[in-house]
Amino acid sequence: MLPRLPAAFALLALAACVTPAAPAPGAADPALTALIAEKDAAMFAAFNTCDGEGFGAYLEDGLEFYHDNAGLSVGRAATVDAVNKNVCNNFTRQLVPGSLEVWPIPGYGAVETGLHTFTNVGADAPHGIARFLHIWHEDAGTWRIARIVSYDHGPYEAPAD
Repeated sequence: MLPRLPAAFALLALAACVTPAAPAPGAADPALTALIAEKDAAMFAAFNTCDGEGFGAYLEDGLEFYHDNAGLSVGRAATVDAVNKNVCNNFTRQLVPGSLEVWPIPGYGAVETGLHTFTNVGADAPHGIARFLHIWHEDAGTWRIARIVSYDHGPYEAPAD
């Protein structure tokens, strides 16, 4: 014989069956995803056109940039300088369509992840691909990246048809 549950437990069980489910904690927010996608596109438009000041405007002063090949770079100025010296007029970055994911960080900002390819200037196809993670910090309506992790760099292989 099974024990009888108090009536309160039975009501809670019934309520769980008929109450609409709340979104999962940290669930993606379409408006936030659109906002971060817009900022990503603008930041990398500056990156791809050698606009160091425009690119740097999206980075916090205390930025930490972790790169699986180049190591750790600290500070906005160091990152902008590295882009100006090593990227400008050498290659461009393209977000892989459909790879972008954005998740809120309540009280702080958002996490952005995805894949990006790199194409040498003058080339018709990408030469490299990597994964990235950006931690965006929102402060009084201004969004800047506080942490970048760029990893899993390798040669780009075009998808088979």
